[in-house]
Amino acid sequence: MKKTTNPAGLSVQSDPPVVSPRIECGDIVSRSWMTDEFVQQTRHVCSKAYDRDVSVDEAIEILMNVKRLAEVLIKV
Repeated sequence: MKKTTNPAGLSVQSDPPVVSPRIECGDIVSRSWMTDEFVQQTRHVCSKAYDRDVSVDEAIEILMNVKRLAEVLIKV
């Protein structure tokens, strides 16, 4: 990874690391509700809705976002 300077004079990394949502989402315990079957079902439903194939990582991210939204709504 090389560092470059942007127009504002700040140092930035030119090649940011790519992190899979699986790693980014946290520990396995917090995703124990997310079965392989549930992920595949989410892929199937979202692929139809988006009119393209949704990857496993995208399905996991979608499920995590829906869970976070539900948690916020419950608190309100």
